[in-house]
Amino acid sequence: MKIFKLRTAPIFAATILLMTESVCPASLINAASGSFVNVSNAVASAPAGSTVLIPPGTNVWTQTLNLNNGVSIKGSGTNQTVIIDEESRANNGGQIFILAGNPNYLTELSNLQLRSGVTNTSYNYFGAVVCSATANTSWRVDHILFNGLYAKNIVTYGSAYNVIDHNIFLMRAIAIEDDGYVDGDQLGDQSYVLPPTYGQNSSGQNIASALYIEDNFFTNIIGTPAGVCDGEEGARVVFRYNTIWNDFFANHGTETGGRWRSERSFEVYGNTFNYSPSANGYPYYTIADIRGGSGVIFSNTANGYVSIVALRNFRSTDAYCAQWYPFCGANGTNPWDSNSPTLYLSGTSSAQNGSGYLQVSGANWTNNQWVGYTLVNTNNFASYAVSTTNSYFSVVNSNSANTMYYLGTGLVQSHAPMTFNTGDHFKLYFVYVTLDQPGRGSGDLLHDNGQDSKGNELVINTVTGIASWPREILEPIYCWSNTLNGALAGMASPYPGIQSGRDFYNNTPKPNYTPFPNPHQLDIVNHLLPPVGFAVQTNAP
Repeated sequence: MKIFKLRTAPIFAATILLMTESVCPASLINAASGSFVNVSNAVASAPAGSTVLIPPGTNVWTQTLNLNNGVSIKGSGTNQTVIIDEESRANNGGQIFILAGNPNYLTELSNLQLRSGVTNTSYNYFGAVVCSATANTSWRVDHILFNGLYAKNIVTYGSAYNVIDHNIFLMRAIAIEDDGYVDGDQLGDQSYVLPPTYGQNSSGQNIASALYIEDNFFTNIIGTPAGVCDGEEGARVVFRYNTIWNDFFANHGTETGGRWRSERSFEVYGNTFNYSPSANGYPYYTIADIRGGSGVIFSNTANGYVSIVALRNFRSTDAYCAQWYPFCGANGTNPWDSNSPTLYLSGTSSAQNGSGYLQVSGANWTNNQWVGYTLVNTNNFASYAVSTTNSYFSVVNSNSANTMYYLGTGLVQSHAPMTFNTGDHFKLYFVYVTLDQPGRGSGDLLHDNGQDSKGNELVINTVTGIASWPREILEPIYCWSNTLNGALAGMASPYPGIQSGRDFYNNTPKPNYTPFPNPHQLDIVNHLLPPVGFAVQTNAP
């Protein structure tokens, strides 16, 4: 039996408890009960800056409460105030709370339990709690038990001053998803123009504009990892001092779907990741699956995993058109990537049908001459593709005198790995850098520019006026002081285009980096109730 302390004092053993905080009576409004009607009436009548206290009780909610008037919500404890999620999933619904933020007041949701229902059990991928706030607003979600919700627990938008802390997540789906960074830009284009906001340099006023997630406890209850955190659309996230069981941190690259760009930046440090030998998938492949953007990963402790970081670049191995249009895949001719203009080789394959490699009779290549080049099978098409980048392709990771091998199983997401039949035609290109790949940062602004005759979205680089590589600067990922199964460990990548010493550095602190103060100011400056921590006692091995 292990106990995981989330910054301060104790509780929880077989059941989950949270000490009720002492309350200053000023600006406190008592809801008549925990029913939606009574709580929403109390919120509507409460003055801005006040807090509505929900009394003990278990209530089923079927409607969404919008906190947009500067009023906060506090329950009486996670075993005292329980809200059952029976929200309709129709029309992208399912939200229990929406924290819209207020420029003059902290909006806080705390000290209660959100529990899954028994009727509306289809998954809500839009968030049970949605935090959507503009700049210069602030919100906090703390001391909540997210108890087996059939939903992404929290989905956030915008660049508010915010923190998610001291919560327990018993997960069926992603616990926290961070979407977007600049108000009104739910694509990520503007975030990929702006400079990074790391640590103490989050802004010129020393205010953290990234999403801070700290001092939480996460574990999945479905037997397979769900993802403790995910990010896309230019999101910027700091994930620190959390305890994770049987799960992992992740982000999306620019292969999320449609126009959405990758997560822009991440800071992952001071966390403890544990994967149980009895859990499915043990040992798990990584504590952090990074598919785009840049950041720092340091001082994490991992047990039961194969690696600290898995650096992915699915655009290097996938056609990515149709639902992934307009960026598609990095096949060597895609204008969104930095490509060599040279066609290095072309010809036909002599390999047997269905071969997971290219073989060319009579070739006399030097061993590993073509490592890092992009191999295209012009006869192997993605059936759903809508552009000229629909041929299957991948990156060469080794070659002999007449055979090329390339990245395949496990590194292709949108379709089966590329194969060659006898007589298939091939071409060989070289990609210098792919759009939004791990280790790249700010670049030119991209902008939507209407649709083509087939209804496909057109996007341009606003500097060049056409679809072209946005000249993203090198912004390496730094990894240091992480321990894996008791030994110091760094990161590596199977992709030749993600290079150690250029795109990422091991055992090297990021120059001029200072973490943002710990704890976060909103974690300790509570406008009404003093922060109280808790501990989780579980039977996890």
